[in-house]
Amino acid sequence: MNTDTPRQSLAKELFMGFCLGIANIIPGVSGGTFLLVFKIYERVFAILNRINKSFVFRLGASGFCVIKNMGKNGSIQEFFLFLRETDFLFLVKLIVGAVAAILALSTLMKYLLINHFTMTYSLFFGLIFMSIIIPVKMLNSLKGIVIFWVLAGIISTVSVSWSVNPYDKVKIKSANLETRYQLLYPDGVPKISSLENNRTDRALEPGLFAFTGKYTIEEYVYAAICGSIAVSAMVLPGISGSLVMILMGAYFDVISAISALRLGHLDTLAFLGCFGAGIVVGGLLFARLINFVLKRYYNSTMAFLIGLMIGSLHALWPFKKVMTMAQQYVKQDGGIMVIENSQVYTNINILPLFSNQFLLSFAFFLVGCAVMYAFIRTESSQTPS
Repeated sequence: MNTDTPRQSLAKELFMGFCLGIANIIPGVSGGTFLLVFKIYERVFAILNRINKSFVFRLGASGFCVIKNMGKNGSIQEFFLFLRETDFLFLVKLIVGAVAAILALSTLMKYLLINHFTMTYSLFFGLIFMSIIIPVKMLNSLKGIVIFWVLAGIISTVSVSWSVNPYDKVKIKSANLETRYQLLYPDGVPKISSLENNRTDRALEPGLFAFTGKYTIEEYVYAAICGSIAVSAMVLPGISGSLVMILMGAYFDVISAISALRLGHLDTLAFLGCFGAGIVVGGLLFARLINFVLKRYYNSTMAFLIGLMIGSLHALWPFKKVMTMAQQYVKQDGGIMVIENSQVYTNINILPLFSNQFLLSFAFFLVGCAVMYAFIRTESSQTPS
């Protein structure tokens, strides 16, 4: 029996949402596993499965009454009563907590990936490496078909990581921005900045709610697709939604857009809106699909997830071949910046040299393993046998 006061329940549910947000922004930590740890996995899926045409109509009608009556005649109380009856208010509080965590950490994650790529990926590698234990423990048997699905998962992940080369994406974006940059300076390009002295020369400084043309139509559509696929992984125990976004080449773009919200540019809001729409649609569809798949093909599904996670280690290998671009055009703070001799990581793995960087990276790998091991121990102690 729950004896928490309303204020305590609110704080507890916001905290759970905050933890879910942390899980979904850090590759290797599964939001679905957190749902199991907090013992709310079935509750969340029950809420999602109740969202249908009738629910949306009632929600819209209740919200319209609040607006129409300006909060009078008990319309607000009736609206919250409806949310409590359907348990949707609980889901809203989880979402609020998760969004707060993502907003708080997105800038930090962007900084780490730009300035400490190898160490950050070493930490991610350790998290994923140890978290493979989670779906392995969830297998019911080790029949021959399990090996087939594990191999299918490995091949799928490695194929995706090979097909998405960050260097190719950077070159395409840089070429598009170079065209815009030169159109703005037809009589001569300003002095180029360099990474060493951190000088910037901006060709454009849009104001609040300006449309900068940062994204193409294809990027908006791809953001929606990534959102719908990532949310499918976010709710699965043992697999990380952020890991899926890394494999699809969208992780850095999404956290960059979140950290750029402070600028208030319309294209950033539209990009995240497309990503959010994909999450909503994918979440509603996947909530029904996962019930069907796990009931009918539980062991095969878990084996495929194991394969995905093993294969993802290829994409998360911290030591990548680095290509040098003589001039790279990038968007920063609403302007176009030119960088000399930019170092861009590819998807080509290399063997590291024995050095201080290797030792530091190995230390971060061990930290990732230790953190995930502690998390798994906590889950095991709280999950009934």
